Order: sequence, then structure tokens, then C-alpha cells
Amino acid sequence: MDQSAQQLIQIVIFVVVGFALPALGMILLAWVLQLALGYHRPNATKNQPYECGMKPMQEALVQFDVRYYLYALLFILFDIEVIFIIPWLMATDSLSRNLLGNEAYNRLIATADTAQLLALRMIGPAEIGLFLVILTAGLVYAWKKGALEWEQ
Repeated sequence: MDQSAQQLIQIVIFVVVGFALPALGMILLAWVLQLALGYHRPNATKNQPYECGMKPMQEALVQFDVRYYLYALLFILFDIEVIFIIPWLMATDSLSRNLLGNEAYNRLIATADTAQLLALRMIGPAEIGLFLVILTAGLVYAWKKGALEWEQ
């Protein structure tokens, strides 16, 4: 084994030991202190589920309607998609330069006419527009299938 690989292994071991041992030590210390100093007197009242200081009105394990999960999935889908549109748009500002490379991009800028430059600058926004069309089609599909309607 050459010297650089050996040094890399030593660095990896150092980092793992430097992070793992203190973390495991803290966990072990907290567990031992909890066992030694913890107050343990369980009874039926303490083992009941806590609901804002009131006695439980029903069993804690209640099956939720699948529509709650469907709404949650649709919300997460569209929320996350919308959150990432702005950074994506900012990143596509230099997309054409990254696709072509600096030299080819500068040559094209020097020789291209206005229509070619506009087409080159519209690669990113066109890509985002296509994404929004697909996203809107998904929303329309969910709407048509009745995924957004709550039955009375």
C-alpha cells in the first residue's frame, strides 16, 4: 500500500473515532445516569396516553381515513415543487454557458444575432415552463379523479 493511501486511511479512522467515540460516550453516559438516578414508579395512571390533561375519550390507536394521507402527499408534492422553482430559475441563468463551455459561448455571443441569443437564453425558462406544464397536468389529473374532494 502506498503512503498516500495509508495517510487517507489514517485520516478516515481519525475522523470516525473523533466523531463516534464522543457521541457514543455521551449516549452511554446519559443512559447510565438515567438508570442510576432516574425516578421509576410506573402505574396505570402514568401509563395512559396524555391528551391535554383530560381522560382519554377513545382508544389511542385510531385508523385514519386514507384521504388524509392523500392530501398530505399532494401538499408535499406541490409545496416542495414550488419551493424549488426559484433556486432552479436562478441556477438556469448560466445554463447555456455551462452547456456550451465558456469559449464556445463567447464565440457564439460574438457572432450570433438577436434571435439566436434569445433562444440561447430561453433554454432554462423553457425547461421550467415544461416542468410547470407537467405539474399542472398532474394537478388537473388529481382534481378530475376527485382526489381533492372531501365527501360529506
